[in-house]
Amino acid sequence: MTQRPRGRPRSFDANVALKAASERFRTHGFAGTSLDELADATGLARPSLYAAFGDKRALYLAALARLTDRAERSFATLGSFALPLREMVERMLVGAIDGYMSGEKGPSGCLLIGTATAEAAADPEVRAALGTFLAMEDRCIEELLVAAGSTRPGPSTAIVASVLHSLSVRARAGESRESMERIARDCADMVV
Repeated sequence: MTQRPRGRPRSFDANVALKAASERFRTHGFAGTSLDELADATGLARPSLYAAFGDKRALYLAALARLTDRAERSFATLGSFALPLREMVERMLVGAIDGYMSGEKGPSGCLLIGTATAEAAADPEVRAALGTFLAMEDRCIEELLVAAGSTRPGPSTAIVASVLHSLSVRARAGESRESMERIARDCADMVV
């Protein structure tokens, strides 16, 4: 005789719920997002949220990890195109702008750059998650620059990463896409 698993089976997609929670955190930050707002965004009752993800902080850390994984896959996809250096840098930056300009209530920038930087000062696990993201970002950018033939991949990596972060902040501040795309083109010109 086969035993039935205890409890009710999950009737939701954890990845869909995590994506919805990530968007709510990206818009309102960790401190500005209540459990009721997360329940509303995910369509899950609080007990289901706790059962699936743990507390609010655990859900936030899962959202940060999700973004780190997604960003790393995006860098890998960009690398598969084997673009010339200037085109690769511009496409990387404009692709980021596309993401930064989206959001629940308007341009929300990057979840990590826009929210984790505030939480990292007081929370060692958020600081570690931010550090993991930045290390991955630097490694991936440098690998892309080397593959595209950069003669100064180290300094150029720092410039490109800094521009990515600035674009996130500028998107949250309401800067126009046209202005940010100009910055992306200028950066691409500068690192060639």
